[in-house]
Amino acid sequence: MKDTPETPVETLSLTGIEFADGTHVDQVLSDVADALIGRGLRVAGLIQIRGQSGGDCNCREMHLRDLHTGKLHRISEERGPEARGCHLDWEALMTLAQSVEQNLSDETDVLIINRFGRSESEGRGFRGAIEKALSLGIRVIVAVRGQYGEQWGEFHGGMAHSCPPDKDKVLASL
Repeated sequence: MKDTPETPVETLSLTGIEFADGTHVDQVLSDVADALIGRGLRVAGLIQIRGQSGGDCNCREMHLRDLHTGKLHRISEERGPEARGCHLDWEALMTLAQSVEQNLSDETDVLIINRFGRSESEGRGFRGAIEKALSLGIRVIVAVRGQYGEQWGEFHGGMAHSCPPDKDKVLASL
């Protein structure tokens, strides 16, 4: 991301919540979203919700909760009882990423994205939504798994605030 005439660096607000495996970052994101909504801010984005194990798959279902509508969107595929792990439904994830990006407007105050992960580090996924939000002056909060820290740093080029997975510290970074 580069400084552009429309979006000077000093006006950008990008917060990366850096977390390690086993950290309950989704609950932190949910708590932050609830606090911001409670303050009357217009919050957009998606937060991951893990469902129950079961069906023909030995893994947990994964859903994204739309912060604007409250609707749950399934992003995992059942691969059967012999599967060793869940399989992310990339098509569903890309459809949601496009929808978030298309629905952003200058009426949005904060965008919360559940992960800067593999697809974002490869230039896909929610990366376009993050870039659009910043170009519109929307504050962005995104969780960043440790293994993608280097790619995250390359993406933001030193323009992001770094926070631990702590609701109060994230809210203070805005």
